Amino acid sequence: MNTDRFSGFGEIILAAILWSLVGIIVKQIHGMSAQSIIFYRVGFAFIIFFAALLVSGNLKIVNLHGKKSYLLLFAMLQVATMVCYFISIMNASVSIAVLLLSTAPVYITIFSPWLLKEKIRQKGVIALVLSIVGILLIVDPGKLDFRLSSIGILAGIASGIFYAFQVMTSKYASSTYSGYAQAFWSFLVAGIILLPVGAVPLEVVSSNLIYLLILAIFPTILAVSLYFNGLKKVKAQSASILGLIEPISAVFFAVLILGENISTLEITGGALILIGAALVTTDK
Repeated sequence: MNTDRFSGFGEIILAAILWSLVGIIVKQIHGMSAQSIIFYRVGFAFIIFFAALLVSGNLKIVNLHGKKSYLLLFAMLQVATMVCYFISIMNASVSIAVLLLSTAPVYITIFSPWLLKEKIRQKGVIALVLSIVGILLIVDPGKLDFRLSSIGILAGIASGIFYAFQVMTSKYASSTYSGYAQAFWSFLVAGIILLPVGAVPLEVVSSNLIYLLILAIFPTILAVSLYFNGLKKVKAQSASILGLIEPISAVFFAVLILGENISTLEITGGALILIGAALVTTDK
């Protein structure tokens, strides 16, 4: 395995772990709607990222080149994914929202051979099946009720589709832009799109400021940059499967920080996802 590919896997796994902190952080935020949380998440992320690049003298790494339309498309898909995911959580359930978002690797496996010219390999398919079964076990099939709001179900399906095309768009743009550049411009565009529906009174922001800043730095700036930097070095199919490590980490942090119980199903599901990830990282 070459060094670039190995570091790519590491970046994607670390990004998935950071993303898993979102639920725990959001639980600490009060008095804000989903679109407001997302707006301040990307807004603060852009401001902090810009300031860090300016102070360090590294603004050149986010310079615009070709494929600008793909950066815009990437940002729009990012907003659509987050909004649909939150709508699904609010109108269906967390379990259903997680499950439907986690279908993204299926769409990537189907479409990447045509859009990205990636070959479908046997190990990749086996890893995908194991990982999807693992997700099913983690969200607990016994708690899934698809008789819930059709809006929540449709939004969940849409979040998986949007996320899949977000990953494939990033993979295509990665020949021109680093993960840092993609993250930087996507935060700006997302903030502009959400401004009309996201702004809340200053006192609400100040009372949640610490958690909003933590949300902006760790599972946003760092996670997005790491994931899409890693995607530059590995196949989109592999990256999407490795991203399914996120729910394992979410369960681990929920047990460690929130004191939640862990079931045998969750342990089994996590093991299957890790086996799938191992298959992906050892496939030549």
